[in-house]
Amino acid sequence: MTDSRVDLLVVDDRPENLLALEAILEPLGQRIVRASSGEEALRKLLGNEFAVILLDVQMPGMNGFETARLIKSRERTKHIPIIFLTAISKEDSYVFEGYSVGAVDYLFKPFQPEILRSKVATFVDLHRRQKRLTAQEALLRQSEKRELELRHVQELLASESRYSDIVRSAMDAIVIFDDAGHVRAFNGAAERMFHCPTAEAVGRPVTRFFAEEVNAKKVQELCLAPRVEGNDRSTSSDLNGPVMAFTATRATGESFPVEASVSCLDTADGHHYTLIARDVSERKQQEQALREQALSLANTSAELKALNDELEQRQAELERAMTARSRFYASMSHELRTPINAVLGYSTLLLENIYGSLNEKQREGIERTQKAARHLLELVNDVLDLSKIEAGKIDLRLQPVSVGSLIDDLFVTVRPLADQYGSTLTLEQEGESIRIVSDPRRVRQILLNLLSNAIKFGSARPVVVRVCPRSDGGVVIEVVDRGMGIPREDQERIFQEFVQLGKTQLQEGTGLGLPISRRLAELLRGSLEVESEVGAGSTFRLSLPASAEGRVPRAFEQELPHRAVDERALASEADRARARTETRVAR
Repeated sequence: MTDSRVDLLVVDDRPENLLALEAILEPLGQRIVRASSGEEALRKLLGNEFAVILLDVQMPGMNGFETARLIKSRERTKHIPIIFLTAISKEDSYVFEGYSVGAVDYLFKPFQPEILRSKVATFVDLHRRQKRLTAQEALLRQSEKRELELRHVQELLASESRYSDIVRSAMDAIVIFDDAGHVRAFNGAAERMFHCPTAEAVGRPVTRFFAEEVNAKKVQELCLAPRVEGNDRSTSSDLNGPVMAFTATRATGESFPVEASVSCLDTADGHHYTLIARDVSERKQQEQALREQALSLANTSAELKALNDELEQRQAELERAMTARSRFYASMSHELRTPINAVLGYSTLLLENIYGSLNEKQREGIERTQKAARHLLELVNDVLDLSKIEAGKIDLRLQPVSVGSLIDDLFVTVRPLADQYGSTLTLEQEGESIRIVSDPRRVRQILLNLLSNAIKFGSARPVVVRVCPRSDGGVVIEVVDRGMGIPREDQERIFQEFVQLGKTQLQEGTGLGLPISRRLAELLRGSLEVESEVGAGSTFRLSLPASAEGRVPRAFEQELPHRAVDERALASEADRARARTETRVAR
């Protein structure tokens, strides 16, 4: 029967005290081990496991405190509870030192035997409980170990089953052979690749399917060779392990290129070598096709480079020609405006009878001359404006612009023309006047062109200007007429240079106003679009951002002169009065 008693260690230098302690603890039924000094107690602790230690404080040589410190400093004994017993060291400093060295209790002699037995019995019970917990923990670990071993066995069996399934269902051919070079395994993919059933392949020499270089010695050398990144043998990133590239032979005698990863396995039956082979015939053909395509691409690239060089040369020539054209426009417009202004000036003087009175036919002829000169001057100015826009020589002078005030001023300017054509002008504006940051001259130039066109082509019907704010702080300005309208196929053509639709003698123009207006709108980071329906009229929509500061003009570019094409094209009494005033000042 197993002895369930535990060991109790009592330490005292006086035999009578040891005898008394044995008598007190004997009713507990435990084994009591004596020690008459601290040194002897330490020796006892080396070979026994104690539930509790009863330790005298005052002992010759090594006292109880020193003995307790050594006990607590050892990993094996530091958890054993210590009860100090003393008849002399009763001061608080001794009590404090006793607890500080690891004691669980500090008793003064004489003490009540029942109290001491009760305390010791408690530690004995705790010791037994700890022993049971330790035993249970060991049993639990053994159970977990057995469960883990069982799981490993199950996983091994499952792994072997999966391995068999993988080998059978693998897309690559798998051939396993031994030291003698005889095939030991041959999966379904290998049957399809080599056109040979497994029954005929197993037991045959592996050299029946692979070149003579595929043998046990060669494969073993590859397996033992250190893996070096970038090794020439590793020609395929899809295959693991060292890779061999060689020629294989089908059962029909057909040769074809393959790549195979190799691996070695030591078993109880000896060495086994595994080849996982892949037919690379199609890939080789694709590589050859890619090389041919690369060569063709290189030739095409060279041809494209030659064409690109030629295109760049022609582009440079075109830029030089455009620069020369712009210079020609600028020079010719200056040279042409001088005699035209002279014609306008002298015709004005003649019409004002400065050089004598004119008869009716003379006046009619001079008025026609003056009208033609103004039209020619407008054409020259438009050509000059267009050439400067194409050359990028536009300097935008940005400042806050009140859209409503600008349109009111424009109404004053075009009112005579509207009266001449029998049209009324109306401004529709949502809320307060909208302010944007833009170039007021360019905005005025665009709107003046749109208004004059709406009046000329509006069939003597009302012209409405709508001003609506954009969600981003910008503005949309619509110029709406109720004229004949523009066919859908012509709505983009009107923004091309020198395109005029339905021009009559009463509808003058150069065909450059709308192209210039759209390009100016784009320079202001906006847009100019048209919506029109034949017989219902047209709506020209100018959209401008809250600020045109995103486009920085070049400092060296000259400002585009403010075109007076609008006023001169209106042929209004206001224009004539201004011209008469300028002539008188000149005189």
